[in-house]
Amino acid sequence: MNNNDYDEIPYTKHIYKQTQPDNLATIATVFGMQPPSVATCRVLELGCASGINLLAMAQAIPQGEFWGIDLSAPQIQEGQNNIQQLKLHNITLQQMDIMAIDSQFGQFDYIIVHGVYSWVSPAVRAKILQVCHHHLHPQGVAYVSYNIYPGWHVDAMLRKILLYHVQPLKEPSAKLAAAKTLLRFLIASIKHKYDTYSLSLRKELTRIEQLENNYFFHEYLEPYNEAVFFHEFIEQAQQYGLQYLADTKTLFTAIAAFIPQTEIPSLNLIEKEQYIDFLHNNSFRETLLCHQAVILDRNLVSDSMNDFYIAAPLKLTTSHLLNNSLDLEQPEKLESNLSEQFETLSGRMVLSVSSPLLKVICWCLGEIWPQNLSFEDLLQRAYQLLIKIDSENYQTILSPPQVQEVKTMLLEFYLKDIVELSRYPPQFTLHISQFPLASPIARLQSQQSNLVTNLRYEVFKLNLATREILKHLDGTHDRDFLLAMIKQTIVEGKLLLYQDEDRKALTEIKPGELDLYLSAQIAEILQDLANKAYLLA
Repeated sequence: MNNNDYDEIPYTKHIYKQTQPDNLATIATVFGMQPPSVATCRVLELGCASGINLLAMAQAIPQGEFWGIDLSAPQIQEGQNNIQQLKLHNITLQQMDIMAIDSQFGQFDYIIVHGVYSWVSPAVRAKILQVCHHHLHPQGVAYVSYNIYPGWHVDAMLRKILLYHVQPLKEPSAKLAAAKTLLRFLIASIKHKYDTYSLSLRKELTRIEQLENNYFFHEYLEPYNEAVFFHEFIEQAQQYGLQYLADTKTLFTAIAAFIPQTEIPSLNLIEKEQYIDFLHNNSFRETLLCHQAVILDRNLVSDSMNDFYIAAPLKLTTSHLLNNSLDLEQPEKLESNLSEQFETLSGRMVLSVSSPLLKVICWCLGEIWPQNLSFEDLLQRAYQLLIKIDSENYQTILSPPQVQEVKTMLLEFYLKDIVELSRYPPQFTLHISQFPLASPIARLQSQQSNLVTNLRYEVFKLNLATREILKHLDGTHDRDFLLAMIKQTIVEGKLLLYQDEDRKALTEIKPGELDLYLSAQIAEILQDLANKAYLLA
């Protein structure tokens, strides 16, 4: 990675949910590890850029300790300024070469290396793995992302074409402009060609032409970007005493669905994962590593459910549940022969449930979403509901075999990305206080972009009015202040709002009516921010 290029065209500044310590600890626990406590974890991020990803961790885990290093002095300075603005005391960012890391850094529970491994020299890649071995807690987890073959073969070809075109140029901005011009030329040149090669090439050219400039530059115009096959990466990791734990997006391999076992009968885990890449033409992996001495349990024992907090965005779509018993004075018994349909909030059908206990569990999860419950608290809610709707059979429904079945199903739902599991759930509130307090990082991001990360590490695109409100939710401002602030913003012409379908400008509305209208809008915005997990208790 060229430092001058990185200074002039900074890399993308995002918070990555998959790298958060809670996610790493959750996956490690699923596979039988005993990872260090997230509440007091020590985390190192290599190539942290401006540190926004680490800042999110430091905000969420006040008793943790977070270290980030990056080669770019301007990026580190920006991060240090943000630390001061957010008044965080548990994070340190340092301008430093990865090659300079020594024993003084000590041991870390979790090590994050996102968007670095493929983009540095072989010597630095070796150093990264060495750091993951020497500085990782015995039960710790290292996250490393990298480009892979076979999916990156086409990108590698396009990268060589672009590098050939910009080789006479020195300045990063000039290279970027020339590369974009070439992309548009190539797309136009094959616009009316429909042979297989032209169609495939046009698809890829169009995709990368639409990428953000900073991402595009560092992916295709940096001196280094070397993809590897998955098995090659694992072989390199093994040389440094590390073993494969999982990938953040492919926790459960399903090779049998593609290749009959009679054809290739003795594939081990690494080989299965490699064939998954072959079959799906994968181009990117986010791999978790741990020490080779760690004994992993890949049987996915459901008893680990007792260690987790659980959340799921489920909505009941059938009317069988309790036969509407919650609304009846004399509720009817749960029927195990009637399936209930649940779907996610996005409307995608995901579950057909017949188990009486699982029905109630799914209903409870939907009711408390987006909040989390421990498995014990979830069972307690189910118990209270069952006492009300089926007092004769609740003990049978809550019998140990039924509870064990629910644990197994919830684990399966987690692997299918239906249910969320957490060791250290995000802290937010759905209650709107007199002086609302929003995530400091969300307030910071709302000053810079319309893409703002919530306390669940989700990114929402917020309109200008919502961002204006969000910026002022520091725990010292009430709704009267927000009303006055929005009115002043409208007067100054910084914010344009319209009423009703006629799009009547708010400056044309009588003052009394305006206050009522804006107060209602502010209340709606605050409720939306609460529902989207931006507010702190």
